[in-house]
Amino acid sequence: MSRGADCRRLVRALAELEPRTREIFLMNAADGLSYAEIAARLDITTDDVERHVADALIELDRRMERRWWHLWR
Repeated sequence: MSRGADCRRLVRALAELEPRTREIFLMNAADGLSYAEIAARLDITTDDVERHVADALIELDRRMERRWWHLWR
């Protein structure tokens, strides 16, 4: 599969995440915020942040067949 096709699949997979999970995942993966920074901004616990990020990673791995992480670089 081409990089462009992988990127389109990733965009679709991100869009299909639960909104709060997507928001928290992108704050960490795209914006580079730590779990503590995200928790403070959203007034939630770091455990909640960790759960949302883990849920996103599991779902992205499933939808992308583990061919997605290189697209962040």
